[in-house]
Amino acid sequence: MTSYITAKLRPAKAKPQSEADLQRAVFAWMKSHGIFAWRMPVGPVVQRQVVRGAMQTHWKKSPLKGFPDIAGVLRRGRPGVLFVLELKSKRGECTPEQVSWMVDLQAAGAAGAVVRSLDDLYRVMREWGEVA
Repeated sequence: MTSYITAKLRPAKAKPQSEADLQRAVFAWMKSHGIFAWRMPVGPVVQRQVVRGAMQTHWKKSPLKGFPDIAGVLRRGRPGVLFVLELKSKRGECTPEQVSWMVDLQAAGAAGAVVRSLDDLYRVMREWGEVA
């Protein structure tokens, strides 16, 4: 028979971290470090309109397809510089549209990175001078 305490101490099976879980952790970490950032919702857009007295719903593609998940403004190391983060799970791959956005934004002077973990986030923010 296994006691409650022994069962609680046994390590849980690690499940892969989803991008949604990573996003929540990234925002919590950035908030705790005073980093100014926001989420960029770029999925399909619902458009509702009345046509001949009936409500119709249409899904429209976003013009920002592939735009990075998070954008923000650096305050310390490079004040005023836009930064963007594309969040990916351990096995996730960037789409061609995501790569294109990242390349174009970096060419325009933004700081950009793909982040797969909080360790990645810390390393990137340290490189950009946001944390010591």
